[in-house]
Amino acid sequence: MIPDHPEELQALAGEYVLGVLDPEAAREVEAAVVQNAALAAAIAFWQEQLHPLSRLAAPAEPPAGLWRRIEGALAGAAAPAPPRLWDRVATWRWSTAAAVAVAAGLALYIALAPPAPGPGYVAVLHAPQRADAAFVATGGERGLLLRAVAQERPPGDRGFELWAIPAGAKPRSLGVIPPDGRIELGHLPVPLSEGMTLAISIEPRTGSPTGQPTGPVVFVGALMAAR
Repeated sequence: MIPDHPEELQALAGEYVLGVLDPEAAREVEAAVVQNAALAAAIAFWQEQLHPLSRLAAPAEPPAGLWRRIEGALAGAAAPAPPRLWDRVATWRWSTAAAVAVAAGLALYIALAPPAPGPGYVAVLHAPQRADAAFVATGGERGLLLRAVAQERPPGDRGFELWAIPAGAKPRSLGVIPPDGRIELGHLPVPLSEGMTLAISIEPRTGSPTGQPTGPVVFVGALMAAR
């Protein structure tokens, strides 16, 4: 079961991004993320925060027999499993040596690494009258990153265009979204602010000819503070 409590949801998203969830829990997260906007936003936030960790070490194969040694060291350490999946994960999340090592390494990285501006804002864009996420945007001092989290495609001869709509102002185009659903912007025509609306409309493939949305707005979301 995916938790509703914000702190538990953030913990689950962080563990999913770190890859420390068991396969059953990971599959449940992947099935839920397409309809759970809060979970999608939390995963996007932790991806932005934690993916730089992968650049600190070169790829390496684990020593032969490592997993057997870990399993042997942890034999009998797991607590009895409650019936619900989330309760089971939460019960023994920090009880294993592997999870403790991940937590300690992450804490050391956060404490010693030079501060880097992470996403100051997160927005989950969805179709009007629907709650399931279609795109997730993260932004801050370094710009804005938008990524598709669902298989949404414009009509064959059209494209998706991203817009920023400050309160009381006209929409400002942020560009046509590439076919892979990912657009990263280092420089924005307007500063990001909490409550600013992001919207996606259907336009010609080269973008709106007028500088304003000409087609229907199909996805919309508001920026909220990420921390």
